[in-house]
Amino acid sequence: MTDYLSSPNERLRHGDVILAPATVLVSADEVEGADAPPLPPQYLGDRVRTSLWARPTRMVPDVVAETVFAPVLVLSHDCQLEKDFNERVRSLVADDGMPLDDAITQASADPSLDPFAVVVPLQPYSDIPEHRHAGIRSGDRIGYFALDAVPGDEGDYVVDLGRTCTVSVRLLPQSAKVASLGPASAAELRYKIAEAYAIRDLSVIAELEAMVGHRILRAEALPKSKKKSAVILHLDNGDLIHLEVRRPRDELPEEVTRNPASRN
Repeated sequence: MTDYLSSPNERLRHGDVILAPATVLVSADEVEGADAPPLPPQYLGDRVRTSLWARPTRMVPDVVAETVFAPVLVLSHDCQLEKDFNERVRSLVADDGMPLDDAITQASADPSLDPFAVVVPLQPYSDIPEHRHAGIRSGDRIGYFALDAVPGDEGDYVVDLGRTCTVSVRLLPQSAKVASLGPASAAELRYKIAEAYAIRDLSVIAELEAMVGHRILRAEALPKSKKKSAVILHLDNGDLIHLEVRRPRDELPEEVTRNPASRN
C-alpha cells in the first residue's frame, strides 16, 4: 500500500501529488479536431486539444497540444527542484559574504531559479489495459507506479512513466497540493524511475541474479550518505543483500531549502 505523510510537504518536493495541467504533444493525425479557440477543462481528467499553428509544412508537422487537468505526481528529485537556488545561496554566502539566512531569503524571492519540474498525471486503472493491472499493483510491471487510496477521494491510481511532461513550478502551487508520499513510497518511486530509465538493460539484473543464485524480486533504496549510496536487494528465497556504491569524489556541499512561501 502507498504511504503518505500525515500532512503534505510545505515546499514543492519529489513525490508530491498536486492538481495541475499536464501536456503532451501529439500529431494532428492522432486526434479528432482540436479545440479552436481552446476551452478550459470542464472537470478533472478532461482533455483539451489545441492546434499550435495554422499552416503546417512538409518540414513542420501539424502539432496538437493535448492538455489534461488532473492530479499529477512530481518526479523531479528535491535536489533538482532547488539546484539553482542552492548555487545562488552558496554564491551569496561565499562571494558576497552574506549571512546564510539573508542569502536564503534573497534567493527564495527570485522566481527565475529552478523554474521547471517534471510531472506525470495520475490515471485511473480503467485507462490502462486490464492485463497490466496485476503487474502494476505488485510492482513487477516496468514503467508504472501505483498510488493506492490517494487522499481526497481515496481512489486507486497509476502513473505511466512514459507520459511525463515538464511544467512551470508556478503551475504547482501549495494550495493545489493533495498529498505527499511517505519515505517508503518515495523510495519506491525513485526505484521505479531508475528501473524505467536507467535499468532497462536487464542483462545487468540477470548477471546479479546469476551471482547470487536467486531471482531479485525488488530493490529498496536506502537513505543516502555523503560518501555512498546503498540498496537492499530482496531475493525470492527471502534473503536480503545489501549493496553499496561508494563515491570516490569530493564531498558535496550541504543542501539548503528555500522559504516555504516563495512559490505559493
